[in-house]
Amino acid sequence: MSKYENKVPRCPETVGAWLSDFLTKPHDDLGRQGSVCPFVDPALRAGSLLLQMVEYDTAAGWSGIAEIMRHQMDAYDEHSWPEGKESISSLVTVLCGMPEHHWPLLDEAQRRVKSEAVQRGLMIGQFHPHCPEPSVWNPLFPVSRAPEPLFAIRHMALHDILFLHGSSSLFDEYDRRFGRHYNNERSAAHLPQRFVDLYEAAKGKGREKSEYIAYQSIDALLSLQQPHTSHPAEMTFYLVGQAKELLFKLVYEEITSVRLSLVIDHPDEASWSLRRASSAMGMLTQAWDVLARISPAEFNAFREELGSASGIDSYMYRMVEFTLGRKSESMARRYASVPGVSESVHRTLHSSSVYDETLELLRRRGLLGADEHSAEAVRGAWAHIYREHGPSSDVFRLGEALMDFAHGFGRWRSLHLLLVERTIGNKAGTGGTTGVDWLRRSADHRFFPELWEARSDLEPGLPPW
Repeated sequence: MSKYENKVPRCPETVGAWLSDFLTKPHDDLGRQGSVCPFVDPALRAGSLLLQMVEYDTAAGWSGIAEIMRHQMDAYDEHSWPEGKESISSLVTVLCGMPEHHWPLLDEAQRRVKSEAVQRGLMIGQFHPHCPEPSVWNPLFPVSRAPEPLFAIRHMALHDILFLHGSSSLFDEYDRRFGRHYNNERSAAHLPQRFVDLYEAAKGKGREKSEYIAYQSIDALLSLQQPHTSHPAEMTFYLVGQAKELLFKLVYEEITSVRLSLVIDHPDEASWSLRRASSAMGMLTQAWDVLARISPAEFNAFREELGSASGIDSYMYRMVEFTLGRKSESMARRYASVPGVSESVHRTLHSSSVYDETLELLRRRGLLGADEHSAEAVRGAWAHIYREHGPSSDVFRLGEALMDFAHGFGRWRSLHLLLVERTIGNKAGTGGTTGVDWLRRSADHRFFPELWEARSDLEPGLPPW
């Protein structure tokens, strides 16, 4: 028996109703035929769906939830499921007493534990009332929204190619278990074409193994530079572009940590992560210096090979913007037809942002009214913090850390504008943009605008602290 079992007398009625009345039924918005979850009804009928309750520890953070997930995976493997029904067995764990503003921690714990589950031949999914996970068949359908925060564990199944094709390591585990279905002509003929297409696309991804090279995936990383011409300047352009994508991934991971630290009321931890994110933005800014050494003539020598390729389609950059608070449905739609990318972009678009969680923190601290949402109110809250608080205050330090990062991002955009103007003048940009005019409008944008505007409200004189 799991050590978490029977901590609470019974499952909330809302969860039982969600399982039996929602997941077992078809839905017009699902995007395919059949029930919302094809596992639940057979599992309920076979008595192979187990519900357990866990008292949530508000001090544990996402890592505490991850530990519960690991323990429950052990419990799942050790449980005596009905004979012959192991493949449809499911363990559903409800996190009792989890406050609403901690729900994003459940998403993060699942992201961190997913690969461990897959290595064991398991799938683990998280659910809560604001869960941003979309249906794979219809990204607009929030299929993972449950009445209570919970997660579910089950065996990996053939259709999980839908969830595992985007990562080489995850796909390897899937391929080891189900590759025979695709490699046999008779079996493959009965598979949905979408499964086959995703499998064949994933099958080509390289995977190297050996100490340092394997740890950093160096062979795979250094095999990805494939310029379209022999012009030496194109390799510089190509490599810097890939380096920027890696740095944007670093920035994304750091500001995700910022968001989650704010969720659990740890602004100093958020400020610490912002320090690294700001340093990464500094490296991104320095990348423009390298590209500035490509003359207009050198760039024109390979520009036609770019076609419609443009940095506007960098999904890591877009996920950084969404996570900071600048969200755009129209920009998200640019990735709607890109498997593995559209899901990540959609999830980030519909998750809370650093901006959102900062305001929630100020509300919990009594620095912003519960019903105050206007820019004027937020501006006033920051002005008050700067008047009444000093460096010994964690919210003051958070404000300055946010400003450091926003300032660095503004510098990056401004130098991007200058570089493009230096290199191509007023020519139209790739990807359908207007070039410098579009970049100039983008450079005028500021993250955390009220934090900038609050400077105008501060009176001259010595600070009170």
